[in-house]
Amino acid sequence: MRRNTRYRRRRRARLRPAHVVLLLAAVILCVFGSSRLAGGREPPPAVKVDGEPGGEPAEPSSQEPLPANVVTASGIACTRTTLADDALYTGDLILVNNMVFYHFPEDQELECIFDKKTSSYYVRDREVFLAPVAMEALNEMLDAFMNQGGSKSINVVAGFRTEEFQQHLFDQSAERNGLSHAEKYVAKPGGSEHHTGLVVDLSVLRSDGSSADYDGTGEYAWINSNCHDYGYIVRYETGKESLTGIWDEPWHFRYVGIPHATEIARLDMCLEEYMDYLRQFPFEGKHLTIECVSGTYEVWYSSGTTAYLPDSGEYEVSGNNVDGVIVTCKIK
Repeated sequence: MRRNTRYRRRRRARLRPAHVVLLLAAVILCVFGSSRLAGGREPPPAVKVDGEPGGEPAEPSSQEPLPANVVTASGIACTRTTLADDALYTGDLILVNNMVFYHFPEDQELECIFDKKTSSYYVRDREVFLAPVAMEALNEMLDAFMNQGGSKSINVVAGFRTEEFQQHLFDQSAERNGLSHAEKYVAKPGGSEHHTGLVVDLSVLRSDGSSADYDGTGEYAWINSNCHDYGYIVRYETGKESLTGIWDEPWHFRYVGIPHATEIARLDMCLEEYMDYLRQFPFEGKHLTIECVSGTYEVWYSSGTTAYLPDSGEYEVSGNNVDGVIVTCKIK
């Protein structure tokens, strides 16, 4: 037993003269280096939070968390703010599809299109409703269509839908055309963008009173090509079916706001792609810059419900209905 114990013990190290010299040199170097740091070395540079759109986000220059108050590289003073729990599920940019369901609020502000519309277009009846911000943009877009030579033939046939009504439409389509057809062309209850109040479906009302499908061609091509200048996108387009889950619908217009509609059109993305794209621009890294007809905007994404918000100026916050919020700040 004593033999085993002896082998476990560590041998006592002997300090030789050469070791002592090296040890003293290391101590002197450490003391000298510390005095330089204490003698006025400049702090590390602040994290760069602005840049050109695209590419990978810049890495923070420090592992330390950002302070509560920050000024971005473009001069925007921001404060770290904790938002309400429902911030992820509200706003013009929320993603709604058959995989990401809408979170129905207790109260939803809607306007009757019949009561608010201009004389440039028709509406099916008094039971078609829209969110106020989308209502104003719809009037501006269809007034512009008329002013540039379009005919008064646009008929708004659908706007906001309840979950119960969407269930009715899905069941009706499945009964008439089969389940596979319904799954291609009708969103599931809870998965319809119409729940948001940010969507309209258009039709064509002929002079003889008959109706035709809106296909975005002919004189109506102007609407589909210019809708981004009024905050709308054509939500479901050919080639994006595997991402959106819905086949081509040139009549289905979704309001997302002018800056983001412009960027979506420029990038030729659907909303699903665009939500992933915006995650490339966290507050701590490069920010997205968007130039459009309404000005220049700086955009950043924040995970969760804590975000840096501008202390002043014009800005909007929207959840993505998944995992974070997008801040859109007008800079000029």
